[in-house]
Amino acid sequence: MEYTNGSYIYSGAIEQGFLSEALEAYRAYRADKETLTARIRDNERFYRESCTRMSGELGAVMACDTPLIFSAIENARADAIDNFPSANILERAPEGTETAELLSKIVPAQLEISDFKLAYKENIRRKLKYGTAVYGVFYNDGTGEIDIRSIDLLDVYVDMHIPNIQDSAFLFISAAIENSALRERYPRFAALFTGDAEVESISESYRLRDRSTVVDCYYKKPDGAVHMMKLCKETVIAATEDMEGYEKGLYAHGLYPVVFDVLYPAEHCPFGYGMIDVGKTTQVEINKLDAAITENVMCGAKPRYLSKRSGGIDEEEFRDISKNIVHYEGDAEALKAIDTVSLSEAYLTHRERKKEELKEVLANRDFQQGSTTGGVTAASAIETLQQAGEKRSRAIINDTYDSYKKIIYMMLELMRQFFEDKRVYRVRGELGGTEFAEFSNSMMFRAEQQGSGTVWRKLAFDIDVVPQRESPYSRETANNTILTFWQNGLFLPENSAAAVIALKNMSFDGKERLIKDIQKCAAGGGYERMGGNADTAAAKGERSGTA
Repeated sequence: MEYTNGSYIYSGAIEQGFLSEALEAYRAYRADKETLTARIRDNERFYRESCTRMSGELGAVMACDTPLIFSAIENARADAIDNFPSANILERAPEGTETAELLSKIVPAQLEISDFKLAYKENIRRKLKYGTAVYGVFYNDGTGEIDIRSIDLLDVYVDMHIPNIQDSAFLFISAAIENSALRERYPRFAALFTGDAEVESISESYRLRDRSTVVDCYYKKPDGAVHMMKLCKETVIAATEDMEGYEKGLYAHGLYPVVFDVLYPAEHCPFGYGMIDVGKTTQVEINKLDAAITENVMCGAKPRYLSKRSGGIDEEEFRDISKNIVHYEGDAEALKAIDTVSLSEAYLTHRERKKEELKEVLANRDFQQGSTTGGVTAASAIETLQQAGEKRSRAIINDTYDSYKKIIYMMLELMRQFFEDKRVYRVRGELGGTEFAEFSNSMMFRAEQQGSGTVWRKLAFDIDVVPQRESPYSRETANNTILTFWQNGLFLPENSAAAVIALKNMSFDGKERLIKDIQKCAAGGGYERMGGNADTAAAKGERSGTA
């Protein structure tokens, strides 16, 4: 299709009518998102107000700031980091067992190469603050690696009236790119990159004179293939439909390369609500009470006086507390103290109740942060209280694990599609040491004889997500479980059947691998046959149980 767009002649597979449809959708998505953009910016200002003093509209309301929401967000973020996810790749058929075991080892290494942990930490805070975090899972043609990035919410535009972004007709991701880089990559359109990019940031909108706005427009064809075209000033500067090797789509998995991680979902909308949204009103009331109480306390702590203008009192001597004598002329009764009325205990009680209300709303109770009352001092009792109070935290983390599973699925499919050359990964060995593992995408297929030829079938895998627990209480509990088994002789080969029965009826991370080790030990006649001693063989394992 050839047509003129301004001073540029486009000649490719993108039809002019389809481009017009995409641009119309882009404008509609932006307009529908204005209310969300305003809410996100307001939440960011509120969050900053909890950290630093600001002037302006919020400054008048929040004259005194008690950062309870800030504390709740950071506490929930710490919980999520303590339970950083780990993926176990499970085979769906026996022929995929060896590949699944290999993938379980190399996926953590690939995630490290892709900087997933950095994106995870950044997105957890965004999820808690704004209600939604967006991950991008892309294959980088330049580096030959998979990039997992945290995408700014304000840079993403989808249909605001559908809950699943994969059902959106289009997905747009905008970015302000340096003009020099654009001219070098797309020399044919050099005159188009004149800068003055409009940037929608969390705090404000502004323009950059040395950059141009480039929009990646993703869309799905009727056959399910996902394609992408790059737009600048409503002009197509690149399209996968025009590129050799992408005839069947950009990504073989047929999905938009983004994953939304939502905190509190909104009906019929891909974006959600955050902790600031649900706690803002109560926080403002607490701040107003704090301001009034503080002002009353300050008035009572610093006496004030009424003085007649004709009283003849030397005010300089009066304010100087080092003076033992203050001179005056006239009436000694010309100076009277201003009595400050102390606040009733009811106001202080009301403030404490508001604080407790906010803690309940945000599920940020004291014992979840290590503070207890009533003489609770034992580590086991503290952990019991924490676990009982972390139901909402566990639900939030579980939702994040669902998003993580989608990310891992996309990454595996990108590895299947693009990793043709053999790669070497440094992985963790069976007993905790360092090993090296080779991988290429041929391992994710199996050959089948069909007639006189060979057909390559995709191996299917399931993804089981478990936490890499970093909490000292969790580690202590898991270690004590293993030690109890050891002290009771359940790791001895003759007791292996009893140990397996006990483990199958227990629930903790790593039990499946422990069962396999015990069974292997019983079959082989001792722990020495496994290449290590009893302690390390029982305590170490890569592929753990259910989340």
